[in-house]
Amino acid sequence: MTVREILDAIHALPRPDRLRLVEQLNEEAVSDQILSAEPEPPPGSMLELRDGFYVFTGSLPDPALDHRVDREDQIDRLIARDNAPRA
Repeated sequence: MTVREILDAIHALPRPDRLRLVEQLNEEAVSDQILSAEPEPPPGSMLELRDGFYVFTGSLPDPALDHRVDREDQIDRLIARDNAPRA
């Protein structure tokens, strides 16, 4: 069935039936929108929804904290333990 055929069938309905159809389609469209909406973080939260992911936007307790330093120290300890060359 083509779109044109569907529209012709809708136009062939009596006016009260067409209005009832429009109301039903509108209700379905609204409920589909509600179901497909991404949940927003609660007000006052330090989260922000960006591209479907929650991103922490608050301040860090120690902004100078750099986990890379800890990672490099751990790598050095593992290399020293195994007597392996660092590449």
